[in-house]
Amino acid sequence: MSIMSFAQTVPAGFDSTKPQNDASIEYMGHFINLKLSQLAGLNRLAVHNAGNDVDLAINAQSVTRIGVSYRFISFAIKYIPKFLPGNDDDAIKGKSSGTGYSFNVNLKHWQQELSYSRNKGYFLKNTAAYRPGWQTGDPYLQFPLLVNTVYEGITAYNFNNRFSVNAIATQTERQLKSAGSFMPTLLYRYQITDDQTALTTSNSSQKSNSFELLVGAGYHYNFVFGKGFYLALGATPGIGFVHTTLTTRYLVEHFVSRQSNVIFRVDGNAGAGFNGKRFFAGAYFRYSAASFNQHRTTVVSKEANLSGQIFAGYRLQAPKWLASNVTAVGNKIGL
Repeated sequence: MSIMSFAQTVPAGFDSTKPQNDASIEYMGHFINLKLSQLAGLNRLAVHNAGNDVDLAINAQSVTRIGVSYRFISFAIKYIPKFLPGNDDDAIKGKSSGTGYSFNVNLKHWQQELSYSRNKGYFLKNTAAYRPGWQTGDPYLQFPLLVNTVYEGITAYNFNNRFSVNAIATQTERQLKSAGSFMPTLLYRYQITDDQTALTTSNSSQKSNSFELLVGAGYHYNFVFGKGFYLALGATPGIGFVHTTLTTRYLVEHFVSRQSNVIFRVDGNAGAGFNGKRFFAGAYFRYSAASFNQHRTTVVSKEANLSGQIFAGYRLQAPKWLASNVTAVGNKIGL
């Protein structure tokens, strides 16, 4: 699995407003981080079977993400800004809407991320394979009532105190010396894909509910050079299982099928940026691929996705009341 989309870690039991002994990491706990990101290549539903490829996407070339981080707590919201170029060609790709939230609590070694996303309105990117004579500029096949909802959690463990995931993820820390770490992860995801088209005597619709549980073992490294510049690389192969319930609905009846499959996944991350005393910025890319044999068939389902983001942020001095309250809470729960 990935590094929790470059998730973060915060050492426990320290006052991050005071100098630290570890020369590898500078803790920026006296600041609140505000971060603006623009993401592309997300929100796709792509499955590649033998002779039957389906590549669905929402009408959004990019998604905006706004995040706030302070010490061991992070929260972010993402949405589709329709005023940006590439997000408003409804006549060709149809209307789409989407939103998402993520929340992170990170201890000395452990990182925990919980997220939710919901997207509605998809178009078929490979329409040419299903509509003879289709050319670029023609309307794509559209599924305006197709809704995809995902609940996801990722738990990870950082073995190296001198490797800062926060320096890459939320910039609540600065990596001062190059370091890396082995990081095992546990992914758990519940996904609902529902075609909410109204049923008639001449059509049908489908709803898929799937639960995925996957264990990953990755290694990640942050190369630091110059004054605040870095290059981060990582890869995480994983194995697990996915259980899927598919309901096919007709006007007067419906049919349900279930299957469980072993799934293999690999995630790779690459990023570069600048992490200064106040200002930070950079760009990250992520490649994710998965495959599994469908139960009792010879069909192999494959999925691959390349996504990227650019970001910029700034650190603001945290008010004293916030610092004292968070420190008090941290002491009570043993952070």
